[in-house]
Amino acid sequence: MRKTLMMIAAALLTIPPASAAAQETQGEWNMDVAQLRAMVERMRTEMYQPGDRVAGWDRGGANPDADLRAAGAETHYYRIRRSGGDSVVILTARPLGSFVPAGWRVVDTYGAAATRVDEPFVQFEALSPRYVIGLRAGSARRGDADCIDGITNAALYERSDVPATSADADIPLMFRLLLLASENQTVCTRYQGNSREGYRGISFLPDGRSLPALNRGDDHIEIVPAAPIERLVTHTGTEGGA
Repeated sequence: MRKTLMMIAAALLTIPPASAAAQETQGEWNMDVAQLRAMVERMRTEMYQPGDRVAGWDRGGANPDADLRAAGAETHYYRIRRSGGDSVVILTARPLGSFVPAGWRVVDTYGAAATRVDEPFVQFEALSPRYVIGLRAGSARRGDADCIDGITNAALYERSDVPATSADADIPLMFRLLLLASENQTVCTRYQGNSREGYRGISFLPDGRSLPALNRGDDHIEIVPAAPIERLVTHTGTEGGA
């Protein structure tokens, strides 16, 4: 399982517009190209600022994917529970759109659904009651950790039957900026736990330095029976500690 993608999605709720970059524009997104590039760089720095190097960071971790496949990857998903709501991860080669209800409208996309990846998976997380982000990537097992080299495909979905609020106004642009900030960033996660009690993950750079900004969450990962994502993906209206 890939905690990293959930943390990137959660960053949409915890990085600007509350940051100084947005405050400089008085909460409006009428920035020029140079300002947008500067915001992307600032977001990348905030998300991927390295911490201390940890000896043995890639040893002794659990292997949640092996546990899920033993239960049946077609019949079981990961559910990531956090104070801000629940997200879902599915080990699958199917495209994002094959899991999305007919009533969800595509607002924006990133990357290409046809991009081939090893060990593919998709993830869905609600950014608000109205907006859901879908992410697709591949992974590699390195020692006892799972690593991803970036998001290959993403989509921002809108639940048209849910009223928009003022808090939703910045989400479409933040979707694009945060994906740009995440490009070419390799992140590895070592998991602790088991299929009975669930898992928690700690993220690192490939050289073993910790990633404090990606390790602030209260997430708890569990294997659950497969169900429609609109039932499993929830948003509580409060921020998790991403």
